[in-house]
Amino acid sequence: MNCFYEKGLRFTCQPGCHYCCGVEPGFVFVSLSDLKRLASFLALSMQEVVSSYCRKVPMGSISYISLLEKANHDCIFLEAKGCSVYAARPLQCATYPFWAPILSSQEAWENEKQWCPGIDKGEIHPKAEIELALKRRLGVEPAVWEEVVQ
Repeated sequence: MNCFYEKGLRFTCQPGCHYCCGVEPGFVFVSLSDLKRLASFLALSMQEVVSSYCRKVPMGSISYISLLEKANHDCIFLEAKGCSVYAARPLQCATYPFWAPILSSQEAWENEKQWCPGIDKGEIHPKAEIELALKRRLGVEPAVWEEVVQ
């Protein structure tokens, strides 16, 4: 099947941008794997990570876990020099902008470019790498609040 990114896509984070890490309200849903990685990186228990850096997001009959935001909508881990947990950042962060909705069409990619100055700049990411990012996110469910917080 031919797709608009058959020959790859250009993307490189631009210095000082951090738009995807804040500016507007949003959710950074974390999986159990993300929580374990953050806990190890921060030398805390998963429960301590949740109580210090996360919030409960009700979604119908269950609640998911998302990272907290500061009053200005920046991620709790965003500092002046960038992400303070970059090496252990959630999968949602690590795979941006190679998310299914953004890659659903050339038009969706172009629309995301309005917000992300790194799109169509810098390094070319080959189709195989893009599809690996998509695959990594498939089936990864956000952690459920009631299962982590006791």
